[in-house]
Amino acid sequence: MLYTYSRTITILLTIVLSFMSARAGAQPTAAQFKLWLAYYSQGDLRADYNYDGVLTPLDFSAFLQNYDNPPGQTSGWTQLSPSSDSRVYYVSSSQGNDSWSGLSASRPLRTIAAAYDKLRDGKPDWIKLRSGDYFFEALPSWKKSGRSKAEPMVLTNYGSSFRRPRIYTGSTRAMRATGAKPVEHLCFVGLEFTPHERTRNDSPGGIQFIGPHKDILIEDCQIRGYSDNLLFQGDENGRGSDFRVRRSQILDSWAVTQHSQGIYASQIDGLLLEENIFDHNGWKEGIAGAEPTIFNHNIYVQVGVTGLNVRGNIISNASSHGIQARSGGQIIGNLFYRNAISLLLGQEGAPVTGTIAENVILAGKDIAPDLRRGMGIHLQNLSSATIRDNLILRNETDTGLSEAIAFIGDGRNQIRNVVIERNTIYNWLNNVMIENENIRNITFRNNVVYDSQNERPAVRHRFSSTLDDITATGNTYKITGTNRWFRVQNTYYTLNQWLNVAEESNPVGFGNRHFFDDNRTMTRYAQTLLLPPNPTYVINAARGQNRDIWDEAYSGPKMVDFFRQGYKLVN
Repeated sequence: MLYTYSRTITILLTIVLSFMSARAGAQPTAAQFKLWLAYYSQGDLRADYNYDGVLTPLDFSAFLQNYDNPPGQTSGWTQLSPSSDSRVYYVSSSQGNDSWSGLSASRPLRTIAAAYDKLRDGKPDWIKLRSGDYFFEALPSWKKSGRSKAEPMVLTNYGSSFRRPRIYTGSTRAMRATGAKPVEHLCFVGLEFTPHERTRNDSPGGIQFIGPHKDILIEDCQIRGYSDNLLFQGDENGRGSDFRVRRSQILDSWAVTQHSQGIYASQIDGLLLEENIFDHNGWKEGIAGAEPTIFNHNIYVQVGVTGLNVRGNIISNASSHGIQARSGGQIIGNLFYRNAISLLLGQEGAPVTGTIAENVILAGKDIAPDLRRGMGIHLQNLSSATIRDNLILRNETDTGLSEAIAFIGDGRNQIRNVVIERNTIYNWLNNVMIENENIRNITFRNNVVYDSQNERPAVRHRFSSTLDDITATGNTYKITGTNRWFRVQNTYYTLNQWLNVAEESNPVGFGNRHFFDDNRTMTRYAQTLLLPPNPTYVINAARGQNRDIWDEAYSGPKMVDFFRQGYKLVN
């Protein structure tokens, strides 16, 4: 009895303090509090709001935090609604019958194929799949279009379940649209796709658009476990255009007999990737031949793509590259975590342009023990580019190849007109490396290079001839444990010597300045959410998002802001 009384007092004190510290309007209602307390008192894990498998009074603090930022917010989603003449077909594998009309939720069809047959090409018709149902069929080869961008054809969900409809495609692809007649104005929203019966001998594609298709939206979908989860590609019939992938989970692609990507894009005009998670693509544990390789990536944008815009995504655990942006483009505000090479801008062919801005790059890794990587940003064959306001933080590898920012390629591929400004490199191992002799008009200004543990040069020139092609000013350096702060070929220099060698203006040592909070890691981020101190919990939560239970805390923009605030330099 004494124990129970003491435990109750502890609970109530914790709850009172939680209420006092909560913002006005953030407190749950009395009914919600009563429900949580009932779960807690009964040992019911539905009260375990920090997901650690143990019920403690701290779970109530997490409960309040959830009410600070309730899931299922409507902001940030594409708003779709049927037109006045739309036909809306309901489909339920558990309750439906293909002999019914499917025009009401009370008399749904049973199969997606039956609903597809009823769609009218060129009309804003909809198919709605019942949430929580399992559909053991692939989508038909898609040949039908909506009316316009404002009145698209839509495949989505209905019902009260928080679980999306699950489309299990066996060992075959999820869907393919191909041919000379373009599919236009089509939206896939709120669905899950996986090839649940595939073996190592199967290489099914996921959702594939090949040819002159345009105005395609994929939003709030999970696509997992195909050889290429998404493929957008023009062909001899024409280029594709206006593809948008938003707030979706593109996960776990793998293959044995071919290359494998989270998304592959080629010969299209306009590709938006926004607030998705691309995680663990290009490889699979425990499958011989599906190990990580140099050819497989989370995002592979080939030459011939225009209008690439990659923003606000989580891009993590790739076989090799987080993104290969061979066509150039805009890569802004993304979180890169544990990729072998986080980001490549440029290609071996024609020079391109691009912007890499406001990204956070964390914790590089190797592809394999004999394929050492852990690289940040690679630049090659650029006619112009801006690299600004990025954080490149805390490499996890110990190989000499692990550069934070590198000018790569050989002398046949020129890199010119590049501005690198206001970036912060923090304990990455190797910092800025100029490996390509053919560079012109490079500006390096107001960056911070901080190394308290690796004793590696802040800037390294492979060739002395490249010194004259870089204009540097206003940069801040700290290299602990050595006076070899800069390197040209095989000669090292101190900061004072560097003034004469490179003619850099106004470089400064770190002095008494510090970062606002340079203890911010993915582990710390997990702890701020009252999760166990393990980044896997954060990534897994992001992988499990959907519109009905959306939490901004597990989105790319929120994580990026956490690190950007911590690594501000304080005088």
